[in-house]
Amino acid sequence: MSNLETTPHLRFSEFNKKWRPTKLVDHTTSVIYGMNSSAIKYDGKHGYIRITDIDEDNCFSPSPITSPDGLIEEKFKLNDCDIVFARTGANTGKSYLYKEADGEIYFAGFLIKASIINANPEFIFQNTFRQHYDNWVYVMSMRSGQPGINAEEYKSFSFNIPEYEEQQKIANFLSAVDKKTSLLKEKYALLEQYKKGVMQKLFSQEIRFKDKNGNEFSDWKEERFSDVLVLQLNSLKMKDDAKYELITVRRRNGGVDSRGIFEGKDVLVKNQFVLKTNQFVISKRQIVHGACGLVPEKLAGAIVSNEYNVFDPVFEKLDINYFNMIATTLPMRRAFFINSDGVHIEKLLFKTQSWLKTKMEFPCVEEQKKIICFIESLNKKIELVSKQIELTQTFKKGLLQQMFV
Repeated sequence: MSNLETTPHLRFSEFNKKWRPTKLVDHTTSVIYGMNSSAIKYDGKHGYIRITDIDEDNCFSPSPITSPDGLIEEKFKLNDCDIVFARTGANTGKSYLYKEADGEIYFAGFLIKASIINANPEFIFQNTFRQHYDNWVYVMSMRSGQPGINAEEYKSFSFNIPEYEEQQKIANFLSAVDKKTSLLKEKYALLEQYKKGVMQKLFSQEIRFKDKNGNEFSDWKEERFSDVLVLQLNSLKMKDDAKYELITVRRRNGGVDSRGIFEGKDVLVKNQFVLKTNQFVISKRQIVHGACGLVPEKLAGAIVSNEYNVFDPVFEKLDINYFNMIATTLPMRRAFFINSDGVHIEKLLFKTQSWLKTKMEFPCVEEQKKIICFIESLNKKIELVSKQIELTQTFKKGLLQQMFV
């Protein structure tokens, strides 16, 4: 970093003094290693923070909270103005600023504590979200085979700093942005939890819908999957000089996606089938990992090999969107698993005909549509909050680029 004083591109109007170069060591009373202790069941008082207890937002988020085993020394207790840094492993550089609301916490041996003085701790902490810090961590930690940064090296971390009042204003502003992100993530988690609970009640029939006249729908009826799904085999005679779009089905219910466009001569498996919009596709070798989904309109006309099952619904009994939704539920995941053969999780092969004999209760198509509509409305709310989180995080990244030097 240059020794010349600098100023940021974006700042609060009341400040105009130049920033000065500094190092972490200039703002610490001590930089020490944590206690070498194993974690035990929480004793109700002494919290313990390890690298794994710091989440992606650099917050203390243990699951569950633990206590350190053995002698507890006061020097390992975190206090106001303390920042801890991960010193080794894949999480090297990860940081956490102690908050009184997190309770009494002692820090573990793979962490380093810096007690901040002569600077705003939140301002120093916000520096660890910058690309400048990430680049420094990468260079410092990758000099040997095992990633790591020791206490003396952390002391050498250099950055620019303004007068204290400007530090505080920047810190307060960015902390408010972090708080907004945190609240949005909490809202997202609550909506996901609510959706999960509602789906359980819907599929257990604890919650039922009524028709447009306010009347009860008919009782749910037990059906085999073979009664509501029709296996499709729209064979294709491939031509070497023609172009074809191939698909893949992503794990964890990630949906149907394109693998790219290939000439017929480059497609090794010639036994291919043509897809239509909203057909339900199962990857026989990946279904235990949730590889199934609906064909989107943009992939109509794409092709798949006999490594996949392709189904149309029996329209008077099933809305295919309903089936796609229940494919994510635990009973369906269990049905996929028990109808797959093999000795290794990555080499299981789906037994289609056995799975088609599976029985499950289905509501009438009209109630299926009601359920779909309700869940989709929840999905839209969840997606909106997800976008708000993404926008807020992008906004902060821009601030970090413009408000620091």
